[in-house]
Amino acid sequence: MSEYRIKSSGEVKTQGEIRKLNPNVSLPRVWNDNVCEALGIDPVLASPKPDASGEYKTVVRNGVEQDANGNWVYAWTERDMFTEYEEEVTEEGVTTTNVVTVQDQIDAYEAAALAKKREGLVVTMRQARLALAQENKLQLVEDAIALIPEPDKTTISIEWEYASTVERLSPWIDIMATALGMTGEEMDALFELAATL
Repeated sequence: MSEYRIKSSGEVKTQGEIRKLNPNVSLPRVWNDNVCEALGIDPVLASPKPDASGEYKTVVRNGVEQDANGNWVYAWTERDMFTEYEEEVTEEGVTTTNVVTVQDQIDAYEAAALAKKREGLVVTMRQARLALAQENKLQLVEDAIALIPEPDKTTISIEWEYASTVERLSPWIDIMATALGMTGEEMDALFELAATL
């Protein structure tokens, strides 16, 4: 969407907004330098969005600025993704104020990112077995299944023998990770390895 800076006020408007400001003026579809001069506007050119300087920073549009050539271009500014704030919580008719720290928000953000990553970790059983064999854990799976109490043992045995794919978020994967003495991160790495095989 084309944007223009009104010279007299510095406001930035879209082409549609400028047309509405000039209802009695017949304007062409394509605006050249002559049209811009007659309307008292400068075109705003898109400029590349810079990369954020840190993991919990974000870059957002912040009006317009002139570049070295005198063109009006998008201006960008960097902000923290999270800031501390207070929220009111009512439980059983009692309202309390909680402080939501930056670290609380980072933890929630990372937990959501991890859940999304794990949601996408789906491999075939062939890939899973190859990864387990590569990590010298394939035989340990059979041994671990034998030690799991019922009813989980039967469910996991059926999944292990007959499923065509395995999902990282499947509840039996967490049971198997515990039985194999693996952390969640180690199981993630195993799935990532399997996806390459």
